[in-house]
Amino acid sequence: MQQLNTFINAILTTPNNEFKLLERIITRLTLQKKEFFLQKNKICKSIAFVNSGSLRMYYVDLQSNEINCRFTLENNFMVDYQSFLQQKPSNYYWQAMENTELLLMQYDAVQQLYKQSAHWEKFGRLIAESVYLQVNARIEMIQFYTPEQRYNLLLQQQPQLFHRFSQFQLSSYLGIKPQSLSRIRKRIISRH
Repeated sequence: MQQLNTFINAILTTPNNEFKLLERIITRLTLQKKEFFLQKNKICKSIAFVNSGSLRMYYVDLQSNEINCRFTLENNFMVDYQSFLQQKPSNYYWQAMENTELLLMQYDAVQQLYKQSAHWEKFGRLIAESVYLQVNARIEMIQFYTPEQRYNLLLQQQPQLFHRFSQFQLSSYLGIKPQSLSRIRKRIISRH
């Protein structure tokens, strides 16, 4: 719980009595490597805080390719917000990429917490804004940057991903073929 407390306080200073309200609704879930937290056509019923481990969010395109659209490492929240907010089936898969421990907050309990506490309602808004900005940043990265610029941006902003995920998974996230990612990496290395 200390990691969660630290994360939350970095966003919004949270008095101990408010944190205790949150603690009451949290359950733990452990996933083994390759196990799913969420699958397509299932409803995202929880917001999860990644206490340890990592997950990837992906969809399967019309040619049966897995397209990664988000990676989440420890000390971050993860949720399929559209599915969670509307309580409708998801279009995505969330898969553990290593043994992972999650702290879960169920939909009904979160809604009740928002009604009970203006503090948590504000925190929920701040997290929703953060998720929106992350999603929008990825969309803009794909739309407005060259493949090499995307690679450099990811390397600059999230270098830890290069140690935790395969080149194949990263190339999918960057919207390029694995061979193109290899060429980009070789070009960059040869310049230095």
